[in-house]
Amino acid sequence: MITTTCAVCETDAADQEVYADTLPHDAATSARFSARRTPDRVHYRMVRCGNCGLLRSNPILSDEELASLYRESTLTYEDEATFARRTYGNYLRQCISSLPAGIEPRQARLLEIGCGNGFFLDQALQSGFGDVAGVEPSLDAVALAPDSVRHKIVTDIFRDGLFPANHFDIVCAFQVFDHLAHPNEVLQSCRKVLKPGGLALFINHDVGAWTNRMLGSRSPVIDIEHIYLFDTSTMAKIFRKNGFEVLNVFPVENSYPLYYWAKMAPLPKNWKEKMIPALKKTSLGRVELAWKAGNLGLVARIGGA
Repeated sequence: MITTTCAVCETDAADQEVYADTLPHDAATSARFSARRTPDRVHYRMVRCGNCGLLRSNPILSDEELASLYRESTLTYEDEATFARRTYGNYLRQCISSLPAGIEPRQARLLEIGCGNGFFLDQALQSGFGDVAGVEPSLDAVALAPDSVRHKIVTDIFRDGLFPANHFDIVCAFQVFDHLAHPNEVLQSCRKVLKPGGLALFINHDVGAWTNRMLGSRSPVIDIEHIYLFDTSTMAKIFRKNGFEVLNVFPVENSYPLYYWAKMAPLPKNWKEKMIPALKKTSLGRVELAWKAGNLGLVARIGGA
């Protein structure tokens, strides 16, 4: 285990413990580090910075162990990918107007960090983007990517040197930023690969949303996969700290079937094991519900356009 410091203030001097850890002896498994799994309330010790309010895990597993766990993780969200694809595609279309003057989607290059099986990359191509690329550590997820984008995915952790400088017009990350042990380094790497005036579109959990505040430690965002948990204030602060101009921070409306919302709800495990498979087989369970459940989005750009 290694210690962390506040990613905004770069100190642990103002730490206040919020939740004690709930780590069992077998906490570090690839299944537990698979995206969109059923929450199980396993998490690190959580502390809040008394200066800026950023919530984080401390201590955490080492970089090497985290990389191995994500590499061996499995794809568990094929049923929900259609819904996430539509949501992320809608927000991508909304931020296109912030591209530098004269840049149209067919001329633009897009990079997605933590692209999974490439469902959003495929959506971006179908939406008219001229070129896309992705980075994803999970071997299983990349193997299941469609032919249209599999060859465009680098199987790795996003880092310096994977892509040329000043190469992309948009960098996206969806439900990834909370998982990063070194968010400042990742944002600096994003700046390097973005062209002048390039955009960042990030969507991740909002620990300050009323749903997450009400649920406290029972919220699905309090999870071993999440290292830094942002709200709208700390999200803007860390981007500005790394030289981005923040254009918008906003609550995200997600649309999923009822069975998915039931899976993420803080219900007893034995109930979920019986209820969710049954719900998936019913017309009621497949009813799609859209609401602002506790995620935030951010659009930011680098200068020089």
